[in-house]
Amino acid sequence: MNVERTAWDRKSARLRNVVFMTVCLSCFLVSGNLLAESPAAAAVEGQPLAANVKRLISALDYLGAPLPAPLVQKLNTACDQRDAAAIQKLLDPEVLCLVSLNPEVRTKVARGPAAAVLQQGVFTPFVVKVVNQSTVTRQLQISSPQAGPVYSGGALSSLKRQAQPELNRNETKDSKTDRFLEVELFQASPMTAQLSGLEVEYVLALIYCHESGKREATLAFDVGAGTQDIGFRGEVPVLFDVRPAVPVQLTIKDFDGRPTAARLLFRDSQGHVFPLQAKRLAPDFFFQPQIYRQDGETVMLPAGELEMEYSRGPEYQRLTRRVKISAEAEQTLEVNLKRWVNPREFGFYSGDHHIHAA
Repeated sequence: MNVERTAWDRKSARLRNVVFMTVCLSCFLVSGNLLAESPAAAAVEGQPLAANVKRLISALDYLGAPLPAPLVQKLNTACDQRDAAAIQKLLDPEVLCLVSLNPEVRTKVARGPAAAVLQQGVFTPFVVKVVNQSTVTRQLQISSPQAGPVYSGGALSSLKRQAQPELNRNETKDSKTDRFLEVELFQASPMTAQLSGLEVEYVLALIYCHESGKREATLAFDVGAGTQDIGFRGEVPVLFDVRPAVPVQLTIKDFDGRPTAARLLFRDSQGHVFPLQAKRLAPDFFFQPQIYRQDGETVMLPAGELEMEYSRGPEYQRLTRRVKISAEAEQTLEVNLKRWVNPREFGFYSGDHHIHAA
């Protein structure tokens, strides 16, 4: 009888342990989901938070990624009323990451509720909420192990002659294939280069991906060396849904109407170069912003408005024009080159037998 009771007690204890662990795990998952759904509103004065959010709205407009008009209207009303709680309640669903700085200036990161959707080949802005219990005014930094150059083997002596030795840093010496991301914080006007010290503020992250499809990346934040919290709490994994870039076919004609090759440079309103130099492999060069294409070839570009600079060397005019790339249709760009001088008309023919990357 005692043996049977002991066996039953052991089975009951095991069952209680399983139930307890299941309940704990469920609570953990529920709390995690709640955090992802709605970061808690923090205590902060309404006027400076409202000023920060109005600058954020202006910055998103400038970057070509405005918030929905009804949301902007509600945010402006909350800002005019200096209602800090209402501002956070409205804007927090747009937050990709929640960065918390404790009084000891340790950085902790959690996933926010915003959808992690990227466009291949373009910098996509995301809202990041910063809860700054330390009121530190340092520069916030973002990083990712999936970011960095994909090339290797650049000769330092050559890069020094070009006055850009920084391109040799962090090159992919072991042929890594997981560097599909580029990350930075938008800290130009109307945003600021450093944290304000306010208990709550919102900043903008710019994230670029040169691959398409589902891609998981780790995002890390800090305000200087040694400020990330222990136990990997200073970083967060994010599964991105990356929509493909647009293949754009080029029709390139020389000054006399014949098909030829051209020197092309594509930039957005922020000065970002496309395709991104850090993600280039041969035949495109990482050490110069332009690319080269023959008539009929293609280039992968992001949807949106870009500035295209086109030329063919020192005998040709360097021309620019705005081009709009649509994500919903096949694209063709016409490039018509113009000379400023034609040495052949004066009987001059170059005897240079070397091909220059000019």
